[in-house]
Parts: sequence; structure tokens; C-alpha cells
Amino acid sequence: MDTEITRNSNDILMKCMAENFKDKTLAFFGLPTARIVGLSPAALPAIEARETRTDTVFLLEDQTLLHLEFQTTVSKEDMKRFLLYDARITNRENQAWIINTAVIYSGNIQEAPELLDCGSILYRVTNVYMKDYDGDAEYKRLQQKTEVGESLDDEDLIKLVFLPLMKSRSPIEEQAVQSLELARRLKDEKQRVFAMSGIIVVTDKHLSEEYKRHLLEVLKMTQIEQWIREEGREEGRKKSREEIARAALKEGAEVEFVVKITGLDKQTVLKLKEKLN
Repeated sequence: MDTEITRNSNDILMKCMAENFKDKTLAFFGLPTARIVGLSPAALPAIEARETRTDTVFLLEDQTLLHLEFQTTVSKEDMKRFLLYDARITNRENQAWIINTAVIYSGNIQEAPELLDCGSILYRVTNVYMKDYDGDAEYKRLQQKTEVGESLDDEDLIKLVFLPLMKSRSPIEEQAVQSLELARRLKDEKQRVFAMSGIIVVTDKHLSEEYKRHLLEVLKMTQIEQWIREEGREEGRKKSREEIARAALKEGAEVEFVVKITGLDKQTVLKLKEKLN
């Protein structure tokens, strides 16, 4: 399995995680927000040739947005990036959302800035430090509950998702693999899907290619792997249809004809034609 599959199927993993985050909060991490009701799209309109995808944006019950970022390093440039993300979210949604951004720092980070003063713009985030949580003790506790077949409550599940970011004697890569192995042993399929998808989403951009391969190996023979493979096949079929559409448009074919022969929707074909022009 190619490690690219993680990035190509990020949306499907996010949906798995978000579906199970409904009606939960992150209050025990010091984020006393309203309950989560859904996921807001993370892809943002590109203004510059930079990363234009946030880590996670949840829609809350009180109609505000919770923007989460997962960090293993500290940089002033990151604060600027978060500020741009929030500005783009507001622009994309075309309404005055109240956005609260929380930065979840891995166990190796002791402190980080919460305020970015740009004169007329004063930007503030809430920092959550995983150093305050003993990852090794939490892993042992969750492992014991799993081994005896005891079900995990909501707090246990969320802690399992964030376990790789907690303070530990092991590096984040090893914590991620161990956490995923533990999640795979959960008897309840809904809990298993939630925990596994969440762990991958939280750790994806912090792992080396080698460890991503480890995670993908752990995913084998699970429902998530089937979804990812199906998503990959569908993406491949769509790309093939788009190549046919581009070739037909270059030869002067009408949009309606291209829609008919490729099965693509009219809007997609019009966008392809616009790019060619």
C-alpha cells in the first residue's frame, strides 16, 4: 500500500472521525466548548501557493467553529498560518462565523505563544499541552481495559485518539503504531473505526514515510482499509474520465457530448474547459 493513500483519502478518514465526535466535547482538555455536531470542510480557497488545508474544523452546537491544529514544533510562522486559515474560513463560508482556534501541542512542547499582535489585528489561540498527560500511563490503562473486554467511554476514546501526542518515553511514531494496534483490538466496530481514523488524522503530518507504512500495515483487513481502497479506485476512475474529457474538449467537442461520454457532471466538464481556455 502506498503512503500516498493516507493523503488522498484524508476526507474519508475525517468523516469517520467526525461522525463519531458528534455530541462530544473536548472539555477535559481544557476546551469547554459546545457539543460537536459535525465537520466543516477543511479545504480552503488558495490565495498563495502554500498549504491550504487545516487540520480539523468542527461545527459546534452553538453555530460556532472549533479549529484544531496539531503541532510538534513551535514557530511564529505557524501562528501567521493559523490566522490566514481562519480568515479564509470566514471568506469561504460567506458569513461572519465565530471561530475559536485551539493548538494541541505534543508532549515535547513546554510552552508556545497564544497571541499574535499585528497592530490592527490581534489574533489569539488557545494552547493545549499534551505534556500534562502521561501517555505511557494512559496507554497501560487503556490496554488493560481492552484486554479484559471492558468497553471504553467517550473520554477513553478521545484520549486514545490523542495518545500519540501525549508525553511519553517513546517517540510519536512508535506511540502512533501502538495506539493504532490497541484501537484495532476494540470489539465495538463503531469505536474501532472512530479511534483508528482519529489516530491517523491527528498524527498524519507528523510521521515519516516509514511509519506511515507501519500504520497502513496495521489498517489491513479493516473496514477503513476497504473504504480507502474504494476511494482510491473511484479517484482513479474519475481521473481517467477527466483525461478523456480534456482530450475531447481539445478536439472541439461540445460540453453536453463530453458529459454524455464520460459520465462526469456538467459543472466538472465546464471547469475543465475553462482551465483549457
